[in-house]
Amino acid sequence: MRHRSGRDRPPTVRRRWLVAVVVSAAALGGLASSIPATAQAPKPPAVKSPGGIRTGIFGLEAKGNRFVYVFDRSASMGEPDGRPLTAAKRELIRSFDALGDVQQFYVIFYNDRLQVFSPAGSRGRLVFATEDNRRAARRFVDSVRADGGTRHAEALAAAFRLSPDVVFLLTDADAKDDLTDAELERLSRLGSGSRCLVVQFGDESRRSPRLADLAARSGGRYRIVSLDGQPERDGEADDDAGVNADDQLGR
Repeated sequence: MRHRSGRDRPPTVRRRWLVAVVVSAAALGGLASSIPATAQAPKPPAVKSPGGIRTGIFGLEAKGNRFVYVFDRSASMGEPDGRPLTAAKRELIRSFDALGDVQQFYVIFYNDRLQVFSPAGSRGRLVFATEDNRRAARRFVDSVRADGGTRHAEALAAAFRLSPDVVFLLTDADAKDDLTDAELERLSRLGSGSRCLVVQFGDESRRSPRLADLAARSGGRYRIVSLDGQPERDGEADDDAGVNADDQLGR
């Protein structure tokens, strides 16, 4: 007996045959869609956020992805012979040059007012540490000059509002320029979640107890760094000696 193809069948039979084919195809499609996810091709793994990088200034280091540098540029940072500001600039550049493209940073220089690094209108936002941004930051740092008085609170508040992982503060201010009790309390609340590490140029006579307290409350550290060759000690009760800024810079 000769087998008939779909075209050889009568119209009624051919319609039934086509319906059967469509139904079978639909059933197969439903079966494919009901296959458990475990039986399908695995998805590529999600890209994980970086675990952070460790950087610091004058031996005080911390790990994170978001860093804000708050550096004093008052008139005393230019004395003697511009050494304090020169040392600070070199250490600052060394620190943010150690960051990778996925880390973010921000730079604030301050005296009575703030002078901030804000490439391409990014004021108020951290920038990624790309080569272009780090190059622009080096130019900005080179342009900073020492002048004016010292007011820590406004600069620290601006830094904490950026919600960084770490704030590095560097100053050579006298104890009389220290935070007030009210400023310490306000900044401690504002900086919740950020570590504050403080470097103070000078000797024990310039120790700023409230800046040291702010660092301790945040889980950070306070260190006095000498520019005249006399090592000082950290604000923590540990065995780390202070750092000579000239030695730190290989001078």
